Amino acid sequence: MDMTHPLLALGGFGSIGMLFWAAAAVIPIILHLWNRRAQREVPWAAMEYLLAAVRKNARRIRLENLLLLAVRAAILVLLGLALADPVLSWFAGGGGFSGGENRRRHFVLVLDASYSMETRAGEESRFELARRLAAEVVDQSRQGDGFSLMLLADPPRTIIGRPAFDREDVISELENLLLLHGGASLAQTLPQIEQLLAAAREHHPQLGETRLYFFTDLGASTWRAALEPRAREQVARLAEQVQIWLVDVGQAGAENLALTDLRQLEPYAIALSELTFQATVRNLGRQDRTRLGIELLVDGRRVDQQQVDVGAQEETTVSFRYRFDTPGEHWVGARLEDDALEVDNHRYLAVPTTEALRVLCVEGKQGEARNVALALEPYRAERPRINVHAVSESALLELDLHGYDGVVLCNVGRFGRDETAVLHEYLRGGGGLVFFLGDQVQPESYNLELGGELSGLSVLPARLSSLTSDGQYRLEPRDYRHPIVAAFRGQERTGLLTAPVWRYLRLQPHQAQGARVALWFDSGDPAIVERSILRGRSVLVATAASEQSLDRTTQPPTPWTAWSAWPSFPPLIQEIVAFAVQDRSRGRNVLVGQELQGAVRSIVPQTTVSIARSGQPPQRVRLETDGEESRWTLAQTDWSGIYETRFEPPAASTPYYAVNVDTRESDPSRVDLDELPEQFTRHQVQEHAAQARLLPADASWALFRVVLACLLGLLLAETYLAWRLGTAQA
Repeated sequence: MDMTHPLLALGGFGSIGMLFWAAAAVIPIILHLWNRRAQREVPWAAMEYLLAAVRKNARRIRLENLLLLAVRAAILVLLGLALADPVLSWFAGGGGFSGGENRRRHFVLVLDASYSMETRAGEESRFELARRLAAEVVDQSRQGDGFSLMLLADPPRTIIGRPAFDREDVISELENLLLLHGGASLAQTLPQIEQLLAAAREHHPQLGETRLYFFTDLGASTWRAALEPRAREQVARLAEQVQIWLVDVGQAGAENLALTDLRQLEPYAIALSELTFQATVRNLGRQDRTRLGIELLVDGRRVDQQQVDVGAQEETTVSFRYRFDTPGEHWVGARLEDDALEVDNHRYLAVPTTEALRVLCVEGKQGEARNVALALEPYRAERPRINVHAVSESALLELDLHGYDGVVLCNVGRFGRDETAVLHEYLRGGGGLVFFLGDQVQPESYNLELGGELSGLSVLPARLSSLTSDGQYRLEPRDYRHPIVAAFRGQERTGLLTAPVWRYLRLQPHQAQGARVALWFDSGDPAIVERSILRGRSVLVATAASEQSLDRTTQPPTPWTAWSAWPSFPPLIQEIVAFAVQDRSRGRNVLVGQELQGAVRSIVPQTTVSIARSGQPPQRVRLETDGEESRWTLAQTDWSGIYETRFEPPAASTPYYAVNVDTRESDPSRVDLDELPEQFTRHQVQEHAAQARLLPADASWALFRVVLACLLGLLLAETYLAWRLGTAQA
């Protein structure tokens, strides 16, 4: 077949079934024939004279009647043809008639919504370019084509599922799309596309041809997944059903700077105490950058500014110091000077500030917590940094633990179900628990209740095992890797390594639940085990906190440890408590896509909660009441920034939440087009392209308007002919 000469051909019909209406054209013919059959001749002398005159013009009258009949039949034929939506196409090469149903197409438009698409190389971002090109695909389509719209995100978002046929509505949806501040998951998007296509085939079988368009910058963080065997299989399956177009709107060799971290070095914030905030700047480009400006913001106000140098593919840290004058809710932000990708030049941190840390010490017997309290508050200052409240174990159920930042339990013998439920609820609220063991501890009770073996509410990071025999044990920090003991690195004179321990309970860490060992004994057994539980943290110390715990199997009775008299005890206790309570605000600082959760106590039932991101309208969330506490959850955190919680009527505080981008998406590197599956049809868009034709160059025209115009002309002609012929014959 000669493929060099184009051929004009009928491309098909939008609804070929409508052609059956053209069969109605036989109705006028049948009526005409029936009318002739129904005539009966009656001789009449006067008519003979008239018939003689008619016979002279019989041929002309017959032709005129046949012409009128043909016009009326043609009207019905054109009506059926217009309903069938004919299409005229130019095909490159000897064409032919194409099945009518296959000419209506289904376009699946997938726009990359990862925040790297916010990169600008002028006034237009990559995402804005992708939206414009997708709108051009819609605009260049034919009457009767359907459209689906998705965002390549994490997780992917379906904007238009079942095909839409109104092009103006589809373009409006494209114009209203917003870029998300998260990444994108190709592994989740491909199966969702398959489901969308299956649903479209079921509900719209008339869409015989499908074209899948990806508008993306080919960022490596997203498209590296396309190189995996599973993704290649999914792409191959899709290619058997659809034509896949990959529209590249990115640019090779892009440069980028990003703030990858902002943290508070102190574990908690005390008003009037100087705090250190550390920001990390990373240069993800190939050029060294000098004298970069970076600002520190507090509650929206700039309080400090520095300049830094950072080499190509390197990172550097910048430290700021600040003192909050008042306790309460505050937030801190760092801002890097603008570059092509502005989204990752900001970092935020929610910093709830208190007058003093509040710690509750629960004693199994009188005096057990005395050394812990002295270690936490060694000086009776006018404004103490830590307020310690010591009570007996019987008061555990009488107090509201949510009023304390941390709870230290010293040699408490056993726990019932009620005490376990209270401690579990405290961890849910983000509190920190520290357990010191001792001679009153009943391991079986701890395992059944606190370990969750009976209650199902686990608040311990490890299972308690047997008591060691009499011996001399020393502590072993193992390179000081854990944060609890990191401060002792290079400080051997503090006595951490020489603190004497003669008795302890062996611990079996719940490693499957994320428990970690912070400190060992030289026997190889864990000395301190910690674990994040719910929104809080639990720390378990295998030995006692005072010399009052005795081994009475020996004569005379020997203490479990003399550790509390060693100089390393006060700083280690402070590090343990600081580590346990630092998760109090952990849920207040999350990444884009993670849930925000909060709890409110002693609030009226009519209270509503709204979450407002700076510069955006608030979102109302639902309160779920559980006893004296009401909880709320905001699942969609699609954009970075500071989120402020507002209560109506106003509550005592309006907590801040910080949502930051995951800077893995900040890497400007791209996948190589040649490495992608061969089923992709690549289309490279030049930077700031004014127009790009993304549909194949088969010029096609919808003919239904032409057919309707002809139909109108025939209707007018039929009216005129009927009048003219009727008058002439009369």
